Amino acid sequence: MIQPVQAALKAYGDEGEIKRWDSVSGGSINDTYYVRTKNREYFAKFNPTAESDFFQAEVDGLTILEQNGVPVPKPLFNYKGGVGKNVLLLDWLAPTTSVKSDNKLGSVVANMHACHSEKAGLSHSNFIGELRQCNDQKDDWVEFYRDLRLGYLQSVAKEKGLLTKERQSRLTRLRENLHTLINHNPQKSLLHGDLWGGNWLNGKGGKPYLIDPAVYYGDREVDIAFTYLFGGYSEAFYQQYEEEYPLDKGFEDRFPIYQLYYLLVHLVIFGESYGSAVDRILKRYTTIHV
Repeated sequence: MIQPVQAALKAYGDEGEIKRWDSVSGGSINDTYYVRTKNREYFAKFNPTAESDFFQAEVDGLTILEQNGVPVPKPLFNYKGGVGKNVLLLDWLAPTTSVKSDNKLGSVVANMHACHSEKAGLSHSNFIGELRQCNDQKDDWVEFYRDLRLGYLQSVAKEKGLLTKERQSRLTRLRENLHTLINHNPQKSLLHGDLWGGNWLNGKGGKPYLIDPAVYYGDREVDIAFTYLFGGYSEAFYQQYEEEYPLDKGFEDRFPIYQLYYLLVHLVIFGESYGSAVDRILKRYTTIHV
């Protein structure tokens, strides 16, 4: 794995000797490394199986967030070395636990969500995990979520044999009734799109940074719902967010519907271990005869 990273460094213009090379734990999608040459420190991401535009989508997402005032690591170079050899070099941000940043993180996310668009979606597709995420823009948020989030994953899960007859029927019924179930016409906010607890880090001086985005515009409750799904956020985060940008009435009833998207993503990527969680949400919101 070191050879593609060495090639990326050389193409970037850093031909200095690698002084340190450490694997960095985190997500399950990419191989990630701390790399230090005589010139500087890098965070290197390598994925031998990803599609050719996988890292460019991340660069685009980070750029959109940065342009809207969101602290993110700076993408330095997207090395296109060919099949199985693509590498993304980013500025290294040394994480710290010495200063708590939960309140600041709440402000960062609230300010991000205060950036609005007239349409749901984005001008280009990107990825959630390694799954392509279609972002065709729509005026109607519920229609966007129904078709390009739940509908798309329904088709992918069906192709993989992950939908039982009941699961398929309930998911179809939920999508048919989605306008009534959501009963909400939100402003389209700038979303991180993959805001689980591992996708932010506490930087120098307690400055929070968002990482690994799957950016698009939509209901901000999607991001907040995901923060509750797997944990990793403190009460101080939620209090600060609510103080700066209070959630709309009825959000507790919509959260599971928005968590369903991420559970379907995990079902498709990791398999049936997430099936029971999908089924619990579907049973809560649907009544069918099977």
